Amino acid sequence: MNIAITGASGFIGRHLTAFFTEQGHRVVPLGRPMFREGMLGYLVQALSHCDVIINLAGAPVNKRWTPEYKHELYDSRIRVTQRIVRALGAGRQKPRLMLSASAVGYYPSAGTFDEYTNTRGEGFLPDLCYAWEKEARRCPPQTRLVIARFGLVLSPDGGAMEQMLRPLNMKFAAAIGPGTQPFPWISIDDLCRAMALFIEDDTLQGVFNLVAPQQITQAAFTRALAKAYHAWGTIIVPRFIFRIMYGEGAAFLTTGQYVRPRRLEEAGFHFTDNTVGQLFRGVDRSTIDRLDVSRYMGRWYEIARYDHRFERGLHYVTAEYSKRPDGKIKVLNCGHQDAVDGKEKCSIGKARPSHNGQPGQLQVAFFLSFYSDYNILELDPDYQWSLIGSSTDKYLWILSRTPHLDQNTLNQILEKARQRGYDTSRLIFPQQPES
Repeated sequence: MNIAITGASGFIGRHLTAFFTEQGHRVVPLGRPMFREGMLGYLVQALSHCDVIINLAGAPVNKRWTPEYKHELYDSRIRVTQRIVRALGAGRQKPRLMLSASAVGYYPSAGTFDEYTNTRGEGFLPDLCYAWEKEARRCPPQTRLVIARFGLVLSPDGGAMEQMLRPLNMKFAAAIGPGTQPFPWISIDDLCRAMALFIEDDTLQGVFNLVAPQQITQAAFTRALAKAYHAWGTIIVPRFIFRIMYGEGAAFLTTGQYVRPRRLEEAGFHFTDNTVGQLFRGVDRSTIDRLDVSRYMGRWYEIARYDHRFERGLHYVTAEYSKRPDGKIKVLNCGHQDAVDGKEKCSIGKARPSHNGQPGQLQVAFFLSFYSDYNILELDPDYQWSLIGSSTDKYLWILSRTPHLDQNTLNQILEKARQRGYDTSRLIFPQQPES
């Protein structure tokens, strides 16, 4: 099946692309140039070869809503949807399904709503959702239409949750005051599976709320986040701070809706992540229960890692640990930019045992006293390789005493990571010098 996606480069679009590609479908990304003036013919041609179009296009709402940015929010949604509908009308061969995104911001902030109590809220965001959906409803009758009203889409590797995890570097989870506002959410995995259901079941059409069944406040969600990531506690950030930062756009963060996925449940959809407890269960970050620090000292080579900005583009990466006179551990990380023989870049930090008494957990700091967790998840009995994580699922490393691991050993380590719930397809393997 050919699936066209607008907004394919965004957080949700990337996940949907990977999900459908893995299922054997062909994904056709429709970039911004396709929606410029004079491109209608190209758009008609692209859609005529597609079975499904998923419309995710839209500028992010978590910015300051100046009059100019309000125009961009509107234009990036309404105009793109208008041109999709126009292309569908002009084409002889039409996709059998159009999946058009909207948001639960359509609903008022007071009350509990499902698709059958279709009450619209007041303000810019409800009006934007209404206009967005109105344009989608103009699609030709030959094309089945599903309007998906998203809650906050959560995944540790991006989107809103990536921002929520940032305070955890300081060992605190942050909630937006007062914390009593509803927090409608859905995991990215359930969203992808729901979109697949819409494609597979030809009887489904109209509005669907893509939110988890759990009704939860933002404060309760933040407490669950803090517990899952072993934070020291939670803090409430006053509402007025967000009003200063975002102006009218703060309403997106400081209000919420109690929304139920009534029609999804009626369609027989089974949520994998019904509750935040299930959302956070995915990765086992428990550490080894015994560590001989002296044996762990010395040089380690980085065999694989999750990509992150601190090591982006680095190859021939090493970590060298040595004991300091004050009892702490000196950490020397080095890597070579773009190639094994590229310019060497090094960072010096320090490590110490964790305060919680777990032998396999260290804390590492490269800037002042801002420590991050260094979790030894798995360790070879002879200290020849190790699997390293953190307090979040954003980081993962495979280290070895030698620049290369034999394939059998590497496969065993990857299987251990998968059993813990880590997505090993995200690992990148930097170049290492020949042995």
